[in-house]
Amino acid sequence: MQAVALRVADLKTRGGACLTYGTVLESSLAEQRIFVRPYMWRVGPYLASAQAKSTGEIDVAREIDELNVGRRSLGEVVHSAEHEAAHIAFAIPSGGAWNEALVDERVNQCSAGSSEQSAAKRQRR
Repeated sequence: MQAVALRVADLKTRGGACLTYGTVLESSLAEQRIFVRPYMWRVGPYLASAQAKSTGEIDVAREIDELNVGRRSLGEVVHSAEHEAAHIAFAIPSGGAWNEALVDERVNQCSAGSSEQSAAKRQRR
């Protein structure tokens, strides 16, 4: 969880929207409401790798799937937690393509120049 704490510190220095969801992420971390599950899980008919609840609880999967497609890096797990914190902070429902794109845009704006996020993106390529 140290990686999440480091990311929170970075988000807080950026201010604006970054501070807004960084505060949610910090609160979830401080209240021990971030849970790392070993694998993806079902949410209705879908498999989820991360999920947030309005209470501030954030669940993230360490592994993408049981077929061992690939292990997620620490940066990717932190990015998922950050993405879910943005859902909570801005009250954007999960699931819809438009909503996910909106959250991704907010998180990506706060990731510009972040070495952790840049490394995670390089690993996915």
